[in-house]
Parts: sequence; C-alpha cells; structure tokens
Amino acid sequence: MSGEVSTTILGREENSGKKYPMIVEKVILLVGLVLFILTFSAVFAQFDNKLLSSLVTFIIYPFVILFTTEMIGRTIQKVHNDT
Repeated sequence: MSGEVSTTILGREENSGKKYPMIVEKVILLVGLVLFILTFSAVFAQFDNKLLSSLVTFIIYPFVILFTTEMIGRTIQKVHNDT
C-alpha cells in the first residue's frame, strides 16, 4: 500500500506518509505506565489527608506523567521529522 495514491470523498489525492506512532513513543508511554504503577503508593503516602492524597495520586500524578511522556514523544517526533 506504500506509494499508492488514495482519493477522498472530496476528490483530493492523499499520499501515505510515515508510520505513526513510532515504536519509541509507544515504549515511552509504557515506561510512564510502569513508572506510575511502581510509584503511586509512595505518592499516596506523602499526604496525611486521604482525600488530598487520592486526588493527587489518581488524578494529578497520572496527568503529570502523561503530559511528560507526551512532550517527550512530541520532541522525538519533531526531531525525527526535521531530519
């Protein structure tokens, strides 16, 4: 299928591009998941208040990890596409 030109409903021609997502991005996302699994109990233990601890551990902390892995992935993509 590589190199073939496909047509859309509006009649535009589209060429197949590079594969997405790259394997490196998938690995980084899995590393983020493993990082959360291995460290969430330590984050939970940092706070005395159970509600605050739960909020930080299960909402804010995963978001920070996901944001970080996304930024790393986008940086890798930018470097890869610029070369």
